[in-house]
Amino acid sequence: MALPNRKIIAFDGDGGILFDLSILGTIAQTASSNLCVVILDNEGYISTGKGKHTASLSSGVIDIAGVARSSGIKNVYEVKNVDEFEIAVRGGVEDETGPTVIIAKINNEQAFVGTSLMDGKENKYRFVRYIEETENKIILKPSAREHGEPPQPDPVFSRISEHDSFGDTLFDGLQENMVNFVVGLPCSGFANTIRRCMEAQSMQYVPVANEGTGVGICAGAWLGGLTPAAIMENLGLYASTYQLMRGHYTFGIPLLLVSEYRGDAGETEFFGDSGDMTEPWLNASRINYRLIRDLNDLKPSIRDGLRWMNFGLRPYNILVSFDLTRPMPE
Repeated sequence: MALPNRKIIAFDGDGGILFDLSILGTIAQTASSNLCVVILDNEGYISTGKGKHTASLSSGVIDIAGVARSSGIKNVYEVKNVDEFEIAVRGGVEDETGPTVIIAKINNEQAFVGTSLMDGKENKYRFVRYIEETENKIILKPSAREHGEPPQPDPVFSRISEHDSFGDTLFDGLQENMVNFVVGLPCSGFANTIRRCMEAQSMQYVPVANEGTGVGICAGAWLGGLTPAAIMENLGLYASTYQLMRGHYTFGIPLLLVSEYRGDAGETEFFGDSGDMTEPWLNASRINYRLIRDLNDLKPSIRDGLRWMNFGLRPYNILVSFDLTRPMPE
């Protein structure tokens, strides 16, 4: 989605795709015709050993190709030899009618691919520099301005009136701070913001069924030169822990997280039992954040969060208090 002019080939394994099958529905929903996903299915977690104890669900009743088709993906191939694989890949690269998913059934021998001399961050830098050079984009922002150079002007924010809602103010803050890619999960506290993101010509909005999926998609959007944000409840932060740690922290990828503080003061639903874990979780995860209780602080906090995440190359969280997202009647 970030580079629609390029053909994108993504590789995954049966274990990886089974970890979050909802991504297949997201692929179908976004209908990115330039995407070809190759799933190498050896029906097991062979890196941990061989035997019944390492078999994946695809060795039994789960049919990944069937799930992909049922999710709405029309171009699905299951191949069992090199000739079939070559035909499927060629078709996936040339096809422009929608995304393609190829399930390559491979043997379960453990392959030794050798060690890498690059860590995740160096790998990221090489990839991003290549995209910057070939796409004429600036993705990695300068870490500091030159001596004597005047500071960049702040974004021009529209004034907030007493009649402006939280949802409108959040949308305006994202747009005025040049956020152009947003993922989200339906949430009543963010309903108006999500609606406006879906309607805006200046943004790409991707609905997801799992917050971790959204976090992963945002990583790809940033690598392609977009400015992404993920909107979710704070419990969605917990659900995306794996993707944040394995993806954004391993490779050093920034992301603006905007989360609703469920379980905050005034909460009367079940979220109150676990919502108060949010700030300890953010601290333990080393995610810098700002708690917003005044609507006038929202837009500047988005500005500051984007600046910090681009400098630190790490996620930053805007944590919005419950009384802002769901104001109680006076």
